[in-house]
Amino acid sequence: MKKSKVSVNYLYNVAYQILTFLTPLITAPYLARHFGADSLGVYNYTYSIVYWFILFGMLGLNLYGNRQIAKVSDDRAARSKTFWEIFTLQILNVLVSVILFYIIFRMFDHKYFEIFMLQGLMIAASFFDISWFYNGIENFKKITLRNFVVKISTIILIFLIIKNPSQIIDYVWINIGMAFFSNIVMWINLNKYIDFVKVKIKDAYKHFKKTFVLFLPQIATSIYSIFTQTMIGFLYSNIGDVAFYNQAYKFITMCLSITTTIGVVMLPRIVNSKSKEGEEKAKSLTNKTFKIALFLGLPLAFGVSAVSIYFIPWFLTEEFKTVGYLLSIMAIVIVFISLTNVMGTQFLLSMDRDKDYTLSVVAGCVLNVVLNLFLITWYGAIGAAVATVITEAFVFIIQYFMVRKTFDFGGTLRKFFKYFVSAFIMGIIVFVIGYCLGASPLTNVIQLISGIGIYFGILFFLKDDLLFFFIGKVKELFIRKKQV
Repeated sequence: MKKSKVSVNYLYNVAYQILTFLTPLITAPYLARHFGADSLGVYNYTYSIVYWFILFGMLGLNLYGNRQIAKVSDDRAARSKTFWEIFTLQILNVLVSVILFYIIFRMFDHKYFEIFMLQGLMIAASFFDISWFYNGIENFKKITLRNFVVKISTIILIFLIIKNPSQIIDYVWINIGMAFFSNIVMWINLNKYIDFVKVKIKDAYKHFKKTFVLFLPQIATSIYSIFTQTMIGFLYSNIGDVAFYNQAYKFITMCLSITTTIGVVMLPRIVNSKSKEGEEKAKSLTNKTFKIALFLGLPLAFGVSAVSIYFIPWFLTEEFKTVGYLLSIMAIVIVFISLTNVMGTQFLLSMDRDKDYTLSVVAGCVLNVVLNLFLITWYGAIGAAVATVITEAFVFIIQYFMVRKTFDFGGTLRKFFKYFVSAFIMGIIVFVIGYCLGASPLTNVIQLISGIGIYFGILFFLKDDLLFFFIGKVKELFIRKKQV
């Protein structure tokens, strides 16, 4: 595999993550104004329950399939056999999940019954989800193009169709249609990469145990985002708080997309490097991305915390101003998740240390549920935000102790101090700008430009090698364009 392939794949992922970042910025204010907190809360609450059945149907296959395909990416015969075994297991799991969902919800007379029944079709859409295969062969171009078309189509449909709060059912149908389309389109030209191989059910289920091991941490990590929304709907009187937490978590996820894309691209690369060049090479790659996660994660966290309360009131309306306070509280998880993405997803999984990875996130899951039971009951979405921060910090500490003997954390801590001080100074100045100017689009533009200039200006003064490395890469890109 050529080294440049990682850079190309990273660029494709960056392009997609930019779109992922921009999409909520386009749709969120529109939906907030046309639905309001309560209607959005109902949608988020019902989907949070349906999501668990989707998760059960996929049963850890996204991570497992990605890794297994990466291991045999250079052997067409082995790749084909592995694909059909894993996909057969996926079909069987999703079928069971769909049946269970409709049996369970037919037994209850729920006030959101119609929406629940429609949302159930989202489970069926996962029958066709084979994005794990393209991640495994590192074909990020196709995934990026697919996601680009889907997101643009979703935006257009929302603006054309959604006009008032009573159209929540139409909004559900839009998301269902896009889910089916995004998964089915991935089957086009699949025969370019694999051949059809007939497999027995017993051959498919030999993967079950290993996928289940990865299913547990997926449950755990989903508790922080999805199950938390379910608990708010159950435990707190205001259904609008579900929408508040959902919006805040979406913004956090948008920011995380900038840093966690590193792990998505590097996981198959590290697995491949371990197989061909040994464990030391894999450790070296992980060490580099750990420093990049700090370089990007810290300024994002301080920036979001400083900007949010001067951004949300005009962007989502005053009804959603609670989201600004939630973002100020939750911003620090950008750092924790960015680092655990490197230590957990990128390193522990690539080294086949699934049990360690599972232990860390399951422990966090248990803590999160316990904290939510108390904090959500008393404080709603604010309590959920506090629980999320404590939980992500806890998971980070556990994974740190799991990998501390593997990496040169002395050098990393020096990097952390430099980036922390630069980001902290930037955050203070950006907050003061917002305090002086008040909430408005112009204020946020000034905050953004100032924040970027201050952070990178300080690092330039400190002669940070990572900053100069990126500057060099940008210069190379411009030189190549001029030569062409």
